Formats: sequence, C-alpha cells, structure tokens
Amino acid sequence: MSVSSLDESKINDLKALRAAVQNMRSDWASFQGFMAEGLLGRKLISQKVYTAGSFMLQRFITDLNPKEENHIGEAIIRENGELEYLKTYRLSGMQTRRVYLLSQLANHNWNLDATASKLGNTREEFVLRLEKVGFGYLLNAEVRLAALKKIKGKR
Repeated sequence: MSVSSLDESKINDLKALRAAVQNMRSDWASFQGFMAEGLLGRKLISQKVYTAGSFMLQRFITDLNPKEENHIGEAIIRENGELEYLKTYRLSGMQTRRVYLLSQLANHNWNLDATASKLGNTREEFVLRLEKVGFGYLLNAEVRLAALKKIKGKR
C-alpha cells in the first residue's frame, strides 16, 4: 500500500492544492486502517492510567487470541471521547504466548496449581511451559527443580 505525496508540478492554484491535500488525507486514512487492521473491531482490555485536565491516558491489550494479530498500546483520549494519540505495538506469536501465561497467572493470584488446572496442565507441565517461554526465573528454584525432576521421572 502506498501513500501519495504532493506533486508540486501539478498544483497551480488553491483548488488544486485543496484537492491534493484531500487526496493525501484519504490515502493516509486508508493506510492507518490497513496498519491497525488487527486492532480495529477487537475486544480490548483497557486500564485508565492517568488523568490530566480533560485528557485521560489509557493502556490496552487485545484479547490475546493466538489465531489473530495481537496488540498492546496506549491512547490519550479527551473527555468527549476524541482520540488525541494512539501508539500500538503488534505482538509476535511468542510475545502473545508469554503475555497470555502471565495474564493467566495474574488472574489466579499467581497460584501455580490453580493456573495450571485452568489451562489443563499439571503443575509440573505448567512449570515447564513457563521455563520454555523464559519465565522460569520467576519461580522459586525448589519449585522448578521439583517439577523438572518429576517430569524426568515420568519419561
């Protein structure tokens, strides 16, 4: 997708300039829609972070559907709902899996057994999942070793 620019050689009067600017705005609107395609129309989980006068800073994340594009970002919104600023980051598949596991842990008050059960894993399988995505360091060393020992014993 390309976005047009102003061709000075074709602008000879105010009417031509207005038409060129309108065309450019239309191209940019289409481009922004194209870039945010995986974000628009998705369920978002958002949190109000800060309010300053008539502006509110909000952070958001998509619903972490592994089959879709996922985003995390922030927006500044006026009292009347008008969007002033939007910054979004597209998450890779690995980032999505990592965020999903952390959000599930948070939803279960960081209880390994409850989170594992919700995800259809044993405690040991869940600890291994955390290890595989690089979060093993978050766990107590004894918990990690016990889980790895138990899994190796089953093999």
